[in-house]
Amino acid sequence: MNHIQIHDLKSADNKVLSEIFEINEGYTPFLGPLETIEKLKELVFHSNFSIFLTTNGLICAFLVCFRENSEYQSKNYQFFQKRFKKFFYIDRIGVVKTFKNKGLGTFVYREIDKICKKDSLPICAEVNIVPMNKESVNFHEKMGFNMISDAYASPNYAVRYFEKCM
Repeated sequence: MNHIQIHDLKSADNKVLSEIFEINEGYTPFLGPLETIEKLKELVFHSNFSIFLTTNGLICAFLVCFRENSEYQSKNYQFFQKRFKKFFYIDRIGVVKTFKNKGLGTFVYREIDKICKKDSLPICAEVNIVPMNKESVNFHEKMGFNMISDAYASPNYAVRYFEKCM
């Protein structure tokens, strides 16, 4: 992989946001659908840490994260809000399919580790288990995350909650 550049998603223009939106929608149901670019803008606006990565001028991945006490109200975020006083929540990460399995996820998660280690923040995430996202479950386990519990919202949707203590 050539040189990777990290950019602040909050300062991204509409062209970049449009590409990020398409990446996100391409990962449904494993990433929650946003339905409109306006909803993506709102999500990024309220996030505490949101980036996108480029290599050779091409967007290759994005990440949106929240800290505790955010205005974000997803059920999965609320699970962690009730569990921790302070935490770092990975809401969504998307890697362009042509860049998958090239170390970008590991690169991004190591950057998160650096941020969270300073303040001993637990890193929190959830992964779909219905429908099963085995690739992501395996990735989180490989990166040192521990399962907290599974939550079944319906016969067609369930998640596994993970945490990584720093």
